[in-house]
Amino acid sequence: MQILSVIGDLWTLAVVMTLQKSEMRFNELQRAIPRVNAVTLTSRLKKLEEAGIVSRTVESRGKQSTVYALTPFGEKLLPIVDAVRAVALDLERSGDAPR
Repeated sequence: MQILSVIGDLWTLAVVMTLQKSEMRFNELQRAIPRVNAVTLTSRLKKLEEAGIVSRTVESRGKQSTVYALTPFGEKLLPIVDAVRAVALDLERSGDAPR
């Protein structure tokens, strides 16, 4: 149940869902996740990295850049994330979503 304390919030799920598509730099992630601010995104990425769900790689190509990606362990969480997404979409479509 300890994993729920890591993935159990909106922004964390959004990060995992977004990184499902491909690895991304911080600014790309921030643009891809509507309404997340830099402080919150930094906090979630650090938490996910500490839990072994996301990897962080610093690249130097002219200027320094940090790339984030799901780890193999993070990829194991994708069925859970996809199930949460499916339920949320169903609730939204049916009009039964909590307000």
